[in-house]
Amino acid sequence: GGNGELRGKSDWSTCDIDQFPGIRENIKLRFHTRHRINTSHCVRLRVLLPKPRPSVLNEIAHTNPTTTMAPPETQIVEPQYNFITKDELAERVKGGEILVIYNEKVYNLTKWINHHPGGVFAVKQMNGRDATDEINLMHPPEVYTKRIHSFYEGELAADQGLTSITKKQVKAAAVAEPPKAKAQKEYPKYDNEKIRQSFQQLKAEVEAAGLYECNYWNYARESCRYVTFFTLAIYLTVWGTKFWQHMAGAVFLAMFWHQIMFTAHDAGHNGITHIRKVDALIGAFLGDFMGGLSIGWWKKSHYVHHIVPNDVENDPDVQHLPFFALSTRFFDGIHSSYFERIMPFDFPSKCFVRIQHISYYIIMLFARFNLYNLSFQFLYLHPNAQYRNIELAGMAFFFTWYPFLVSFLPDWPTRIAFVLLSNGLTAPLHIQITLSHFGMCMEDMGPNEPFVVRQLRTTMDVDCPEWMDFIHGGLQFQVIHHLFPRVPRHNLRACQPYVRKFCAEHGFTYHIYTFTKGNWIVLKALKDVADQVVFFDKVAQYNAVNMAAGHHH
Repeated sequence: GGNGELRGKSDWSTCDIDQFPGIRENIKLRFHTRHRINTSHCVRLRVLLPKPRPSVLNEIAHTNPTTTMAPPETQIVEPQYNFITKDELAERVKGGEILVIYNEKVYNLTKWINHHPGGVFAVKQMNGRDATDEINLMHPPEVYTKRIHSFYEGELAADQGLTSITKKQVKAAAVAEPPKAKAQKEYPKYDNEKIRQSFQQLKAEVEAAGLYECNYWNYARESCRYVTFFTLAIYLTVWGTKFWQHMAGAVFLAMFWHQIMFTAHDAGHNGITHIRKVDALIGAFLGDFMGGLSIGWWKKSHYVHHIVPNDVENDPDVQHLPFFALSTRFFDGIHSSYFERIMPFDFPSKCFVRIQHISYYIIMLFARFNLYNLSFQFLYLHPNAQYRNIELAGMAFFFTWYPFLVSFLPDWPTRIAFVLLSNGLTAPLHIQITLSHFGMCMEDMGPNEPFVVRQLRTTMDVDCPEWMDFIHGGLQFQVIHHLFPRVPRHNLRACQPYVRKFCAEHGFTYHIYTFTKGNWIVLKALKDVADQVVFFDKVAQYNAVNMAAGHHH
């Protein structure tokens, strides 16, 4: 190293400083904090130093080699670490900074958050919290081995009540009596570090088995299926002469939309080529151009869902008032951090929720129309969204070719039936995705719940024969997908034995049910909440009658 202008001059020479630990660590720290260079894996450091005088060289030669000494004309300086306590971290977060913890280090994402490819809300969910597992599992290695160091802020201090301190001060401050903690809600306690280490070992086994590698032949086979379905849809719609032929065209178009969403999902996770721009274009082509759904909206929503599944206040995938309330916690009204508004449990909500177990499948038939609406809202309200112009072009293209295709049908009744059938028959996809979460636990287990525990608690897999994987797209294994979001969906079934073994060793429950039983679990959960609405209404009516009677007397 050293300044290039000094190289080659007679009064300078390189020096292996592995024999000088104090200087070595100081230099590594300075490179890490000032130049954002990761030196944690350095094996040997060499630096450019002034050539010592002959007398000094003679002194070094007669010194015990095991004795640690510094080069001449240098001063060993104790490394200065910027420690940030959890109390200080909390105060800075309240002040508006975006700070996340990764491997016991604090990173400041305040200026960068608007550039996060997964949207700002995914980052905000981890603000002030340990995001080690989320960062490791949802990003390519380049992110957490290289890029993240540009945002290094300091080391996380385990001691409470301390301000930014140096390494020397830690021991002295540790003897101080910590402040009394305020009373707070009791949450289950876990050995987070032990669970994390075990889960990292599980991840390493999955990687060693080659299950993170993408087999592109799977996409080749699926592409043939897509082309077949779309060709049949066009042929039967345009050249069909009978009503049933036109409706068959609608069926094949629904099957086409159903299937391409699986690959669009992979592209949204950057799991096809692993090149972000290329996968973004693939996702835009399948989602926007061919499906009329914004891939940008999907990523913004889906990444938050992965981080806080079934969190009543934060997960947009469980916030469906006025049509569904998946927990009695919705009865008090909630503030949605994703939609940034209050979601009241008003009169329309009470009317819909009390019959939600009956209306579930009916609403799923119209779910795609809501996705069109959400896509338009996203593109309109987010003028700075990545690839927005491409997505707008894609949406314009879709809402040109689709109505043009419908125009070939002979009359309006046939056209209306075609639109309703082609969109309604995508309902199995919506049912499959909601099946994995709607019937699962909605309780708040606190901010320190381990990542793997949260995913296992809030998600279920759908058990089916292997030959049915193409219907579900491989995404019936939502538990495994939530544990390993970047594993190609074609490999999720192969991950199952590893997950079963992990759960058995740690006493965790791996929820997996048949499609039929999964539906029954969801309907039962919906009915339980609906019954509570009816019960509370009866209590309110009874109290109203008694109060009126008491007032009369």
